[in-house]
Amino acid sequence: MQLIDSPGRNKFLNLPNYLLLAYTLFLMGFFFIPNAVTQYKLFIGALFLPGLFVIRDTLKTLQHNRLWHLILLYLGYMLISSFWSKDFSAKELSYSLRLAAYITMFLLITVLLYRHEHKVFEKIIKSISISAAIAAAVSMVLWYAEHPFPTSRLVGMGTIENPNPSAFLYGFFAVLSCYYALRSGRVRSKLGFTAVCMVLLGFVALTQSNTGILSTMLCVTLVLVFHLHNKLITIGTGVIGVGLAGLYLRSSIGMLSAPADTGLTERLPIWRTVLEQVDNAPVFGNGYQKELLLTPSGEADAANYAHNAYLASARDGGLVGLVLQLLILLAGLRAALRIAKALGDSFYVILLVFGFICMSADTDQLITRPRELWIIYWLPLAMILAQDALLIREQPTLNGKPLNRQSNSV
Repeated sequence: MQLIDSPGRNKFLNLPNYLLLAYTLFLMGFFFIPNAVTQYKLFIGALFLPGLFVIRDTLKTLQHNRLWHLILLYLGYMLISSFWSKDFSAKELSYSLRLAAYITMFLLITVLLYRHEHKVFEKIIKSISISAAIAAAVSMVLWYAEHPFPTSRLVGMGTIENPNPSAFLYGFFAVLSCYYALRSGRVRSKLGFTAVCMVLLGFVALTQSNTGILSTMLCVTLVLVFHLHNKLITIGTGVIGVGLAGLYLRSSIGMLSAPADTGLTERLPIWRTVLEQVDNAPVFGNGYQKELLLTPSGEADAANYAHNAYLASARDGGLVGLVLQLLILLAGLRAALRIAKALGDSFYVILLVFGFICMSADTDQLITRPRELWIIYWLPLAMILAQDALLIREQPTLNGKPLNRQSNSV
C-alpha cells in the first residue's frame, strides 16, 4: 500500500495519508486534549473505524511473526479469564473486548505507517517529542502558578492526571529526544533536540516520581553510552549515569514515606496483598474482571491496584498470564537485539528497558483505554514488529521466500 500519492492526485483525500495525520493528532492528544474520554473517542472515530479498511495487508505481513502471535494470545487469554472471575458480567466483557480490539488496531496502524513510510513515521515521532516539550514547559508554568514550587509534584496538561504516569509519558520522549540529538547530523537539530530533552528531563524531575526519574535517568544514560563515539566519554557517562541512578535510588528510600508519594515503602504492602490474591488462584488466576474496592473518597483502593503490571497479570491470569507476558517481553527483546545486530542500533532495546522498569513499579492491567501504557509499552512493541518486518522484506529471497525464514519470527 502506497501512503504518499503520486503527483496529480489530492493526497489529502487518500485514506492512508489521512491516517498519518490522524495518528499524529492522536499522539499529540496525550499532551493537549483536556480529558481521557475525548482522547478515547478521537481514537475510535479517527483511527479505529478508518483503520478497518487498510489493515488486511498488515495482518498478512505479521501472520508468521511469533511476537505478534504472543500478543494476540495474551490478549485472548486475559479476556477468556473473565469467565471465571467472580465479578463476571457480560457488559464488562464487552467493554474489555472493545479495549483489546482498540489496542490491536493501534498496533496494526503503527506497523502499517512505520513500514510503508518509515521516514515520515520518524518525523511524526520527532514532532511528538517537540510537542511534549512544549506541553511540559506550559505545564510547568501553569502548575506552579497555582502550586508551591518545587515541593508540589508536577502533573502535566492533557489526558494524564497523575505525577507517575506523567513522568513515564514525558520521560519516554526525553529518551527519544536524547537519541535524536545524538543521531542528527545537523548542528541545529542536535541543539534543538538537546533543548527538548533538557525540558523534558526537568519536567520528569519535578514530578518527583521515583520510578519515572530512575527509568528516565537510566535509559538516557544507555542512549549516551551506546551512541557516543568517544570511548572515554562513553565510559565516563556510563559510570556517572549509573552512579547518579544509584544515589537517587538510595536517597529516595527516605523520601518514599511522604503521603503524596506511593513509593517503595507503600508498594511493598500492596505487592504482598496482590501476592496473596495470586495465591488464591495461582495457575489460571482470579479472572480479568475484578470488583474495584473503593475508599471513602471514591478512588480505587490502592491494594487493588497492583502497581506492577507483571503482578497484575499473575493476579488476573495466574501463572499462565504471567508467563505469556514475560514471553512477549522476551520475544520483543530478541527481535530488538536482532534489529540492533542488523542496524547497529540499540534504540529498541533501550525503549523496552524503559517500559520494563516503569511497569515493574507502577501500572496495572495492560488492556486499557488510551493512556501512558499505549506509549511506553504498546508503541515500542509495534515499532519492533514493523522494523522486524522491514528487515525480513529486505532479506535475499529464493523462489519468492526469504532464505532465512527462521529469523522471520521471534
